[in-house]
Amino acid sequence: MLGRHYALLPVSIALLLGLWAGVIAVLAVTAPRIYALAMLVGTLMPLALYLSGNPRLFFFIGTVYTAMLGLSINFMLRTHMGGAPSFAIDAVDFFLFPLLAFQIRDRLRGWRPSQRLDGVSLCWWGLIVLGLLAVALGPFRTFAAFEVVRMFKLWLLFIVVANECVREQHFRVVVLTLAAGLLTNVLVALAQYTLRRTLGLQALGEPSDEAVRGANFGVYLSSDVFRVSGLAGHPNLFGAYIALLLPLLIGALFTAQSLWRRLLIGSVVALGGLALLLTLSRAAWVAAAAALLVFLLVLLPRVQWTRRHPWVKGALMASIPLATLAAAPSVIRRIQASDSGAFEFREQWVAIAWRMIGDAPVLGHGLNTFRLHVIDYAPYSASKMTDLFGPIWPVVHNAWLLVWAEQGSVGMMLFVGLHLVLLVTALRNLRLRLSDTVSMANLGAACGVIAIMVDGLASFFTRVPAQGRMFWIVAAIIIAADRWNRRNRALRPDDAADRPPQAGP
Repeated sequence: MLGRHYALLPVSIALLLGLWAGVIAVLAVTAPRIYALAMLVGTLMPLALYLSGNPRLFFFIGTVYTAMLGLSINFMLRTHMGGAPSFAIDAVDFFLFPLLAFQIRDRLRGWRPSQRLDGVSLCWWGLIVLGLLAVALGPFRTFAAFEVVRMFKLWLLFIVVANECVREQHFRVVVLTLAAGLLTNVLVALAQYTLRRTLGLQALGEPSDEAVRGANFGVYLSSDVFRVSGLAGHPNLFGAYIALLLPLLIGALFTAQSLWRRLLIGSVVALGGLALLLTLSRAAWVAAAAALLVFLLVLLPRVQWTRRHPWVKGALMASIPLATLAAAPSVIRRIQASDSGAFEFREQWVAIAWRMIGDAPVLGHGLNTFRLHVIDYAPYSASKMTDLFGPIWPVVHNAWLLVWAEQGSVGMMLFVGLHLVLLVTALRNLRLRLSDTVSMANLGAACGVIAIMVDGLASFFTRVPAQGRMFWIVAAIIIAADRWNRRNRALRPDDAADRPPQAGP
């Protein structure tokens, strides 16, 4: 009897698989393609997990790669600018939480020592606590709760990535996965530019057609220009995303890599530079230039860091003036012929932010509520605001002032402190050169943080869910490098500041 039941098992499995395939086929015909794609990916994921032979590495790569996607399931969605618009289950969660489970298991079994709470986490938790006060006491508690949950998930991502990078190979994996994510975005952007339209990938983070038309028209008040956005939601966000990752990828070229990896990374750098130009984002251009300048000022005087890769150094130094000359016409036109309205809008909203700060200087008006308070300070009525901007009113395009207005001077000090801790940690890491892989990842990540700090003067990059995740992965690299250096410096107590790089454990 039991044998007969087992004999029916293959037939039952075949029937279930056929039924599932039919569901996917029906969805492919009747529903938006993205939902059928999601079910197909969900079907293939267990197979990919089995074939990988290393579930932990599979979830690690998946976490880093899917972090750049906007794919999510939203609850209580209230379309909003300047912070989380809903509670959400993101694509990255399906990789992040299994990886977190691996790390919890390691701690419980004593396989890895527990880590003390770093300065970045302390500053971020201070901002989360301020957000919880807004949830408990503020007039717009739901919006504050949206952002608090997002901030907590960002911290989890930061901690998991930082704790997972314990070997040199992990740093290589992170950089290569970030390169793969950037390549995906760049290929989408080049397809957008070639076709002069979106590709229907809005569920993954591509902007709507209406948003694209607005971004295009706002450049020269004409429709003869097309700005690429990739899967970042807006050309300005896409440009900042590229500026964040380019120094990290350039740094990887100065490490020991196989030829195919070097060619892949070099190609992504070149295509990323082209895509950065096509965004027509002045803030992103300045941010990338600042990051690259810092990168060169740190790298070039340290001849011992580059002597093993002279042709990479030569190619980099030759490409910079050539790229500058090629980009000059577009840059000059963007500066001279751009619509002045964009600058005037930013200037006007900066003034609004300062007035908001003056009215609530200590604890601010409440996390994720700038848009909800702006009507009290804007020089327009509610109907006029809707006529000018549509139903989604804008927030100040300045991450620093946005935090200051919403979370007061206390929040601003914590926000500044967070960035200072990252930069000081990166500077401390530069003194040690136990590994060229870890050192260059640290330098590239620090320059990426600088890029976002500069871009933050004209953007709120870190307040956008997917883009915020990318920033925190890069920040995690700096903290992971610091922990790696401390652990390996203890094993090699002699001064390693000027020694040639050695292989890590």
